[in-house]
Amino acid sequence: MPNSTVVADQAKTVSTADTDYHQYAVGSRLEISQILHAIMRQAALITASIGDDFFLTSIVQIDDAAGCLMLECERNGRFADRILSRQRLLCSTTLEKIKIQFVCEDIALATCEGRDAFRIALPQDLLRLQRREYFRMATPVTVPVKCTMTVPHNDGNTNVQLSLVDISCGGIAMLTPPELFTPALGAVYDCGIHLPGTAVLRTRVQARNAFMMNLANGKSVQRSGFAYVDLRESMLSIVQRYILALERQRKK
Repeated sequence: MPNSTVVADQAKTVSTADTDYHQYAVGSRLEISQILHAIMRQAALITASIGDDFFLTSIVQIDDAAGCLMLECERNGRFADRILSRQRLLCSTTLEKIKIQFVCEDIALATCEGRDAFRIALPQDLLRLQRREYFRMATPVTVPVKCTMTVPHNDGNTNVQLSLVDISCGGIAMLTPPELFTPALGAVYDCGIHLPGTAVLRTRVQARNAFMMNLANGKSVQRSGFAYVDLRESMLSIVQRYILALERQRKK
């Protein structure tokens, strides 16, 4: 495992400025409508998540004048009551190799073209993410998000708790004090991500980079980036919801 001196010699300084989230967000009503119509024309399958559960659906109708769209109901109907009580779905799909994400609210049961559907208000914004440009959302400084990493120690393993710097749909970055943990680039580690309001997300991550970064107080610390390894769809949905919630709080 490389020591901190080696990492520091090879590292570059990075800024603590937040990544510009808005380059991935679409807020124009017209552009949102155009994207949704394209999704409907291509009959793209949509993953609709509610809590840790999800189902596949598709857009069957869009009414721009009424400001709503129709999503095909899940076939067995077992989530309908939860969806109506929660009034919230996180939807993800792909359009021309670009991942589209949007939140559905103001949900009601309806009938469309002779089949059951969810009548949903048109989203106020949506995200367009290419796999290479998963945006990173800085985690709150006042309420740090913790991550428990299982790392080699002596002849066995031990758990260390680290603070996330940012989180994305592709991976996480955290502060890695050399006295606690210096990742081996390319190595895979078990970890638990402690997002607020949800159970610990247990997954595996691969170390991809290590840099030295300057904090606001002038102190230099080691920042390490990790990519998820086979993150489950249900966990990805939780990460997406958390990122969107952070951005909404920031806008307020």
